Amino acid sequence: MSSLFLIKKALLLLIAFIQFENIKFFSHDYYVSTTQVDYLSEKNILQITIRMFIDDFEIMVQENNSGLKVDPDSSSQEINKILDQYVIEKFKIFVNQQLVIFNFIGKEYKTDLIQIYYEVDLIEPIKIITFENNLLFDFFDDQQNIVHFKKNKFRKSFLLIKNNSKTTLLIK
Repeated sequence: MSSLFLIKKALLLLIAFIQFENIKFFSHDYYVSTTQVDYLSEKNILQITIRMFIDDFEIMVQENNSGLKVDPDSSSQEINKILDQYVIEKFKIFVNQQLVIFNFIGKEYKTDLIQIYYEVDLIEPIKIITFENNLLFDFFDDQQNIVHFKKNKFRKSFLLIKNNSKTTLLIK
């Protein structure tokens, strides 16, 4: 083989490696989920919307269910089951110091995000609410989870991180 051929081959391999590394390291620069919790006091219910990057959630799915894709055209019932189990394990809400039970409403895909919807029927009005959000902490050390709480015109937001994943709010 000629040395020119070997140089071209090595150059092509180097370019392919650099492009692969760029894709790997620059898929996105931050790991964050957002959760919107709306308290409808007149109905005594919580409406919950959780948003996370599809590719981050898919890493969790692939870890436990190789070959399964998080995609609108994939196995929707199986994804719903995995999604619901994961959220129930990693995201908890305590109202008046009692763990609440989420009712899975559904999910939808929005560009590069997955949105998951829950509703909670409350037994009594909220006096104190605690959020414990450990979503994706088991996969990304720099994961950040933002929780937005809203009751009428009152709004409060929390930034939860791996070693500080729990917060409590008194409701007046």
